[in-house]
Amino acid sequence: MLLPAQGARIVLEPDAEDLVERFAAEHQDLRDVLDAIRDTAGLLSTQGGPESLAAVRHVDHLLTTRLLPHEDAEERQLYPALNRQLGGPESTETMSRAHTEIARLSRRITIHLRMADATGALRPEQIDDLRACLYGLHSVLRLHFSQEEESYFSLAP
Repeated sequence: MLLPAQGARIVLEPDAEDLVERFAAEHQDLRDVLDAIRDTAGLLSTQGGPESLAAVRHVDHLLTTRLLPHEDAEERQLYPALNRQLGGPESTETMSRAHTEIARLSRRITIHLRMADATGALRPEQIDDLRACLYGLHSVLRLHFSQEEESYFSLAP
């Protein structure tokens, strides 16, 4: 990502500033989703059965109703506004790539849930990959959120 020289102050246009503030607030609201993802991965290590399946189902719901719409809105609204301010799409390319990985891992979780629904339970051979997807998603999201907060959200006064 390319930003102006150290010490240079970027003055955001009002619409970009509003978007930065909106998405910064959404990050705070999404912290519980990150916790649920991590907790569900841990649950898969200690418990099986209906509790684990219910937790995966809950995470899938959080991903599809809250997290993925947030990431999509960043792509469609925030990043174009920042690109205009920061000199082009190179400014948000790395973050867009993270969105792709977030969506990929989320799809894998959904696929595991569909497989479990088809058989009535999580199969033992699914557990390791599902846990890896959840921990991987948690790690990518923590890094992605931190990068956005440091690189973009810090631009708002």
